[in-house]
Amino acid sequence: MENNFVGAAIAFALGVVICFGNFKLSEYFLINHREKFRSVSFIRQLVQVIYIVALFFLAPYTPWDRTYVLIGAALGITLPMFLFTYRLLKTNNSNSSEAEKEDKKDG
Repeated sequence: MENNFVGAAIAFALGVVICFGNFKLSEYFLINHREKFRSVSFIRQLVQVIYIVALFFLAPYTPWDRTYVLIGAALGITLPMFLFTYRLLKTNNSNSSEAEKEDKKDG
């Protein structure tokens, strides 16, 4: 039983890494290429789905139960997203307020 928790912890950690990578990708496009940000959301979602599907099919080849691995992966992708979404909103709001200040100076 405790061995299954190891598998869930590894899947959780990989999910956090994927979530962090998606956050950094989104942050980059939000700051530098705002017009392409919408297409990045599709790529982020695709990466997350591929991760879950890959674990679903690869879990039988591991010593851990598939259920524990999938729960760990789902939590690893979902829980950090709360923090990263908050940080993206702060980045977006700071960029929007800077753009408004520049518009007021020009006008």
